[in-house]
Amino acid sequence: MISNAHIRLLFAAAAIGVLVGCAANAGTPRDVVADIPQQIGNLERRMEAVEARQRNMVDVLARARGAVVYIWGTYTFVDKEGKPLRHVVNDLGEPVADPQGLPLVDVKATGPIAVSNFCGTGFLVGSKGEILTNRHIAEPWWEDDESAPLLAAGMKPAFLRLRAFFQERSAGVPIEVLRIDEKQDIALVRTVGWVPAAQPLALHPHPGKTEEGQPILLIGYPTGLEAVMAMLEETERAELEEQTGACSYKTAERLSAQKRLRATITSGFLWDVLPHVLVYDARTIGGGSGGPVLDWSGKVIGVNAAYLEEFQGGNYGIPVDFGKRLLLGGGLAVREANGESQEILTRYESDKEKNITSCNTRSKLP
Repeated sequence: MISNAHIRLLFAAAAIGVLVGCAANAGTPRDVVADIPQQIGNLERRMEAVEARQRNMVDVLARARGAVVYIWGTYTFVDKEGKPLRHVVNDLGEPVADPQGLPLVDVKATGPIAVSNFCGTGFLVGSKGEILTNRHIAEPWWEDDESAPLLAAGMKPAFLRLRAFFQERSAGVPIEVLRIDEKQDIALVRTVGWVPAAQPLALHPHPGKTEEGQPILLIGYPTGLEAVMAMLEETERAELEEQTGACSYKTAERLSAQKRLRATITSGFLWDVLPHVLVYDARTIGGGSGGPVLDWSGKVIGVNAAYLEEFQGGNYGIPVDFGKRLLLGGGLAVREANGESQEILTRYESDKEKNITSCNTRSKLP
């Protein structure tokens, strides 16, 4: 079998013969004719470099997929005594809503625990299970208009679930929030009770050299589970939705166990590089928050954070230097609501309820 390299050499040899013959017939000076083999050699090296880059890209994407995680969270609010918010229900046990359609909740109510579910993306950056993501994923109540009244009333957030799904593991692993940036939308979390074998993504050693116009890759879970479900056959998708719901924690568990929970990869270009933000046109949407922005060598230059709903050409990331700062102990340490509350989760599961609130692909607009 003739290899690609042999084909290229045969092509180059033929090209040299044709060019030399044409040059001789045209009376081209001998020094120009002598340069032709060198030009062909340069072309050959360029072709080899392109092929090497293509092979390298396959490796880059494989490593990145292994390090990128799907994050699922479920949280509620509790009072000073630790009592969670519950749904107000009528005589039939059905949740009651106000005239605007918002469910009524109260710590004294007798309905199921009122929760909010959300999902996002993160990526492995440390040998002990450290993961970078957005602050609005690690603390979904941060700068959230719906949570603001509850926080102002003295209620405290509490996670029932905060878990990351890796390619190498069939079930989600609990994670805890370690540090957050005071101003930027970036946070550092870590796996609990298990350390992944996947290779952490390399952070760019000199992100300040990032340039406008350079190509980038963006990896994550935009739309949450919807994009993953869309890749299933119609009958398979219908069966899964009937058994677990269109978007639930059980759906994520099932997809992960079947090795179907795979991140989406898009590409584009950097169009603005500022000290506090990167602007690019690689497509994303809610659910992709917290994913890595990579250069073509696979090094992280930023963390995907926000998008414009009306204009897909302007998406925003946090420069990776802010993530390095958290890894070095900078930012704020998180002491409260930094991990799962097993007590509340047990009570929630004992209610044997279906999720009243479906998955919110947590996103943040600039």
